[in-house]
Amino acid sequence: MKTRALSERALIVLLAAITASGPVSLNIYMPVVPMARAAFGVSVAAASTTVSAPLIAFAFGLFLYGPLSDHYGRRPVILTGLGIYLGGLLLALFAPSIGALTVGRVIAALGTSAGVTVARAAMGDLYAREKMAHKLATLTMVMVTANALAPAVGGALAEAFGWQAVFVVLLVSALAIAFATWRWLPETRRSGEGQGPRHILQATTGLLRQRTFVGLALQSAVIYAIFFVFVALVPYVFRNLGRSAAEYGLWYLIISIGYFTGNWCVSRYTYRFGVARLISAGIAIQAVAALAGWLLALGGLWHPFWLFAPWGLIGFAQGLALPNLTASAVALAPRHAGAASGLLGFIQQIVGALAVQMMAVTPTVNPKPLTLFIAACAMTAWLAHVLGTRDRVSPTPSSD
Repeated sequence: MKTRALSERALIVLLAAITASGPVSLNIYMPVVPMARAAFGVSVAAASTTVSAPLIAFAFGLFLYGPLSDHYGRRPVILTGLGIYLGGLLLALFAPSIGALTVGRVIAALGTSAGVTVARAAMGDLYAREKMAHKLATLTMVMVTANALAPAVGGALAEAFGWQAVFVVLLVSALAIAFATWRWLPETRRSGEGQGPRHILQATTGLLRQRTFVGLALQSAVIYAIFFVFVALVPYVFRNLGRSAAEYGLWYLIISIGYFTGNWCVSRYTYRFGVARLISAGIAIQAVAALAGWLLALGGLWHPFWLFAPWGLIGFAQGLALPNLTASAVALAPRHAGAASGLLGFIQQIVGALAVQMMAVTPTVNPKPLTLFIAACAMTAWLAHVLGTRDRVSPTPSSD
């Protein structure tokens, strides 16, 4: 079917909706994880597999769909992923056990990963690095509006109708997105650009040999690990402190507002300050805010305000750094934007998933272990960035 031409703004909105499917599916579910755990009578670690296993599946999906979209085109791969996503949601909705729920969420994650990685590849098809960072920030601002509401909606739905209600909402939205994609999404990969598996494998291994790409990927992976660990464990902390899933969703808006503001700054100031300076600022602010969050928790300030206030700054810092890290990494392989986007996403998600599962065995009676982990990751990322920048600007020693 021939698609109708979209304006640039409408295309960004559609790509944002496609990209948001994965994060919204995660965030709308996070407040209800303790409810699912109670319903099936399993441990925190077992319930955490409904988060960590989909993250790992999501990572492998990113790795797979990027090269496939380089070979077959962006549009058919996204449509295939949306079909898989719908199947996974149906299984999760009617899951009779924690195992079936995990499998359903794994299948759904495999589906949504197509949209995330291929949408970024489509941006790489259309724009150079600076403009891509600008457009990614704009896309994320549109996406974050829905993403910001997801935990609040998930918590409210769970309190009113039960935790399975989140999957009904996801099914309805997924059907709408699938129809809009089938009807209006154009093919952005230029004709004749398809590459065989050997060329795509060469491009992928070439990226792994680039210190710049690996550094950008690891910095963005730290951002994902910090975020995923926080949203995976804070609902348990809230529950242990006697607070509800709905309240968690409302406090989560602080993170979304911070991230939205960071993205807005990228969309407005990328050309003025440059990609590298915005990345440096984001990583530094993240480290300072994470350290402050740990010190507040260490001092016994466990009210949700003190838990989430530093995350307003962390969200801002991540919104400032992440679009620029992504654009810089994908721009390193302009002829293989799908492979670069997929490999980047794979590294981000694997690191995030491993961090969630590792932290799932730590106590959640208070926020001290959680905030310590976040502060350690953020400070390590800042130190690595400072040393890496110093290496790039230092003169090469003479060999005489």
